[in-house]
Amino acid sequence: MTSESDKGEQQEHVVVAQYQDLLAKLSPDEAFFEMANSPIVSFRIDSSSTVSDVIRVEQKQELENSCGGIVWESAFALAEYLRKRVLKKKKKNQKTVIRDCIDIGAGTGFLGIWIHKTIPNMERTVVTDTIECFDLMQRNVERNFSNDNDNSSSKTIDVKPLDWTSKKDLDALATTGRGKFDLLVATDVIFAERLVEPLIRCLKTLIDPEKGVCYVCAQPRDKLAFELFQELSAKEFSQFRKVPEEELDFSFDTECKLFEMRL
Repeated sequence: MTSESDKGEQQEHVVVAQYQDLLAKLSPDEAFFEMANSPIVSFRIDSSSTVSDVIRVEQKQELENSCGGIVWESAFALAEYLRKRVLKKKKKNQKTVIRDCIDIGAGTGFLGIWIHKTIPNMERTVVTDTIECFDLMQRNVERNFSNDNDNSSSKTIDVKPLDWTSKKDLDALATTGRGKFDLLVATDVIFAERLVEPLIRCLKTLIDPEKGVCYVCAQPRDKLAFELFQELSAKEFSQFRKVPEEELDFSFDTECKLFEMRL
């Protein structure tokens, strides 16, 4: 079954930037430049993936009042970390169950889509961002879950608007389903001091207090915001750590920093 967006690509011969292939032949900076300027980005779930195991997301560089129209380096970096560290650990410890996930500041929806396709037995994933990104996230979810033969399509993946400063948006998420999430992910969300407190409030509201874990991956684009985020997170979460570099495989982007938090 072919989605309408895929038919459009075939008819218009849209150029697709393939993440792993570009990294294999270009420097990290050159590869990201190519990807950022491509209308479609594809990502193989693992090195042995077949065509059906490829995620394809539309980008919209001209998205108004938002920088969420492209897949940023931190989203690729966190996907790699989760694959190599968290999923491997989960397979060894069968008692660890991740039932639901929320992607905060999802932009194109790439990371949430990757998680929903990759983590076994995922019951629900919610991708969220401001209303400016909503249509783009929705199209990308439909693009990747339109195949009736895709087992993951029988599980739930939702697209929801979330302005961190909006009590209405936060209450709507907190009162839907369990209202709490086992896994929270957020990438490139630390960019303004005024939004640090609302972001942390959002994470605390949505994380499962007993077994939830949150990963925030970002480049230090705003030094003061970055420092404030670490200071407040250390106070608000019982477990907060900056993941040491030796645990990361961010060789293609050493500027990305990763934080892990638990209540």
